[in-house]
Amino acid sequence: MRETGNGEREELPELQDLKVRGRPVRTWAISAAVVLLAVSAAFGGLNKADAETPQAGAGAAVDAGQFNVTVQRVVVVKDLEPLFTPDDGGALIAVVTKLELTDKTGVQAPTDLIRLLDVAGVKPTDAPIGTTNLRDQTQNPVLTPHHAEDVAYVWKLPKATDLPREVRLSVQHYTFRESVLDHHDLWTKDTIAAEVTAPVKDNTR
Repeated sequence: MRETGNGEREELPELQDLKVRGRPVRTWAISAAVVLLAVSAAFGGLNKADAETPQAGAGAAVDAGQFNVTVQRVVVVKDLEPLFTPDDGGALIAVVTKLELTDKTGVQAPTDLIRLLDVAGVKPTDAPIGTTNLRDQTQNPVLTPHHAEDVAYVWKLPKATDLPREVRLSVQHYTFRESVLDHHDLWTKDTIAAEVTAPVKDNTR
């Protein structure tokens, strides 16, 4: 409310009723917020969550909840017969990990534990074609609690002539939950434990 020159008082419009250039102030405020978000995103403001994902190199231990994971090396090979073979003209890429199960119950090495993020011909959502224990070449090995094993995760590469020199990969984290239905203990995926960058050794020659 404000006083006019003749001593009368007039009601001021409510904020939501104010208009600028024929548009409500509320609309201008929302538009400004949208622009601010766009500018923030352009300069990485909305990538904060990605930036907060822990980064690690080959040889660093990663706490993945249900597992302790160390990416030991990444190699490219012509084939891994009789376990795995590439498509014609292609090759295989293997991420060799040291896995230690932290739980008290033995379990297979999960195929969703490792994902390749920036390898040509492999989508970040692609599961490996298989896993193998390097000690005895067992496919889809079962891990024993608190006993580390060398396990390789293997993918196909479409072209043996287009091989990466370095890869970035993610390690999945699992969290322990108890089922409210039958009190059955289970591990479920929650976040990415870490992203690992590792050099690639070319063993195709």
